[in-house]
Formats: sequence, C-alpha cells, structure tokens
Amino acid sequence: DGTIVNSKAASMHMTQLLPIALLQLPFPYQLQQQPRPTTTTTIMSASLKPYIEKLIDHTDLTSAETEECFAAILQGADEVQVGSLLMLLRAKGETPAEIAGMVNAMNGACNRVHVPGKLLDIVGTGGDGADTINISTASVVLATACGCTVAKAGNRSVSSACGSADVLERLGVKVDLKPEQITQCVEKCGVAFMFAPVNHPAMRFVAPVRKRLGIRSCFNILGPMTNAAGAQHAVIGVFHEDLAPLMAKALMEVGRVDHAVVIHGVGLDEISPIGPATILEIKNTAPPGEPKVYTEQKFSFDPLDVGIPRCVVEDLKGGGPEQNAEEFRAALTGGDHTNAKRDSVVLNAGVGCYVYGLVGSIPEGVALARSTLESGKAIDVLEKWIAASQEISAQE
Repeated sequence: DGTIVNSKAASMHMTQLLPIALLQLPFPYQLQQQPRPTTTTTIMSASLKPYIEKLIDHTDLTSAETEECFAAILQGADEVQVGSLLMLLRAKGETPAEIAGMVNAMNGACNRVHVPGKLLDIVGTGGDGADTINISTASVVLATACGCTVAKAGNRSVSSACGSADVLERLGVKVDLKPEQITQCVEKCGVAFMFAPVNHPAMRFVAPVRKRLGIRSCFNILGPMTNAAGAQHAVIGVFHEDLAPLMAKALMEVGRVDHAVVIHGVGLDEISPIGPATILEIKNTAPPGEPKVYTEQKFSFDPLDVGIPRCVVEDLKGGGPEQNAEEFRAALTGGDHTNAKRDSVVLNAGVGCYVYGLVGSIPEGVALARSTLESGKAIDVLEKWIAASQEISAQE
C-alpha cells in the first residue's frame, strides 16, 4: 500500500524521509555479528540526550546505540526526547545500521510467536494513498492455498480506508489472538494473523508521540521488518522506490530472513498490472547453521511478461471494511474469470511462492497462483481460517 508521488511538492516531502547516504556494503554481504547493547536504564528514567547530541552533530548512530535508545523508547522514555530523536533521525537520514538497531529493539520487546519451520509474510509499509483493496492480505490466503505456511503481520487502518485487520475482522477472522493461539491457528489451517497491538504492545509508548508529531518517522517503515514469528521469507512492499535499498540492507544486517524481496510498483507498495515493478532481492547462500551470507540483485518485473494486461489504479480501488470484504471474497473465488484485482492477488501470491521456495522463478510462481486460484482452493482456505480462528478464540 504505497504512495503515488504525483507532484513536485509530494516528491520533496517523500525525499525528506530518505537517507542522505546509504551504507555501502560488499557483495555478497557477509553478516557481521554485532555486540548486543547492555541496557542500564529503567522504565521512564532513560535519557536519550547522549544520542540526541550525536544527531545534532549530524553523526550517525551505530546499530548497537540505536538498539539501546529504541529499547528505552519502547519502555516509556521522555516523550519530548523521543520526538526530538525521531525528527533528528529523519532530518539526517536514517542509515541501514540505524534501521537494523530499531528492528532489533522492536524484536526484543515483542510478544513472540513460536511456529516451527518455514514461514512467509507478504506485507507493505502502507502510505500510498491509493485506497486499493487489501491485495497483500488476500495474497497470503492464495499463497497458503498454494502450499506456503503464513504468519501475516498487520494492523488496523492507518493511511488507508481499510487495513488488514479491518477487512479480516469483517470477514469473520478473529484478529486479536494471543501468541499461543496464533501458533494453534497456523497448525490448523496453515495461516494466521498477528495483530500489531497484541504482538508489539510497547508501541503504546510511541503512539502518542507519533500522533502529535503528525509527520512521518522511521516507525512508518519498521512494521514489515518486525514479524513476531520471525518469518524467514518475506515479500515487503514500499511506498517509495528509494526505501528499498535502505530496508534490504537493514534486513541483511539484522540477519533473520533467508530470502526476501523489497518491491515498489508504479507508486504502489506491491506488484500490480499498472506497470513494471522494481524488485530488490536478497538471499542467504550460507549452509544452515552458518553465518548468513547474502547476495543482492535488483531487477524489474513486468506483468505483461506473464500475460497480465495493464490496468489503471481506479481498477484496484476498494473502500471501507464492508466493501473490501466483498471484494476480498470475489478476488479469491474459484473460476477462470479475471480482472485487475484478481490479477494483482495472483501476482503477489506468485512472488510469495517464489520467495518461499515452492518454485524456481516468479513466472512459475504466478502460474502456480493462477491455477490454484481457479481451482477454488483459495476460498476454501479462507473459510477454514475463519472457522479455525473463531474456534480457537472461543476456547479462551
């Protein structure tokens, strides 16, 4: 769910969030183990002043420093200092090392979900202003039907008319399951939803500051990188193309993913038939148990190459939860009929199948997703998910 930048002013506004200079990394990138910070502060007593002073001097923080100060923020640091630090980071331009430190802090503070084996997430940063249907959320249902195991992270609407939690709740999925219930849900139907307020409760300390600031900060891009189940395979959409290298390098430094793609698609934070998507792919090539060694490649993928015709953004428009729930079901219903919304779901699920390892290429993934959708398996998965989540929730 990305931003369509269609004016000079909007473009200038977006670039203020982007890093002044991206960290240069060797190729392939060898993950270096960073020393973990030792937190010596207590709740509400943490001072961010040393980090603020460095940022005033336009000095980058190390990953360890950023992790330590964000750990303090997530325990309830002084709100004035939090707001100052967030804005100084944005003005300077966050580095991949800083973003990695933030991700580590959020992972350390989250309520973890324990699901064995390979996991996939398909998720976007939001912020595109396009108000499309919930493409990534529908895509995880189709990817599950194809054979992936999915732990989907999400929240209620922030920048759109209907967030992933909103549409799933309208469909009947119980979205606020506890971590152990999420594990049960995955075991029952192969997919579950991880509701941000349940899995990242420490964000309640940041929410008032973000609301009063009223402008973008690094927290706008952290959600897709902080999957509480530690999904090793991820399709991440970004609202601005220049965020892709920042997030990809941060993911490599954190070192949790094995195979991920960061995508920007013609103003949206996902692939769509509107036009070619820019994809930054990172892949761990080290044997299991060894330190991760990543390869990185950037390429363009055009839906025309897999026989999907062009559309315009209006063809993907949704609305509130009730309308999007109807569109969600229509997009997943079996049959060989198609439209731009179904094509978009097929494209994103196809990329998910590739990243998960079910197929060897994106075109093969799209073909698998198309045949699975037409078979009716996707709508069956949705019904099983609804029933499983309700049954598990009722047992509480």
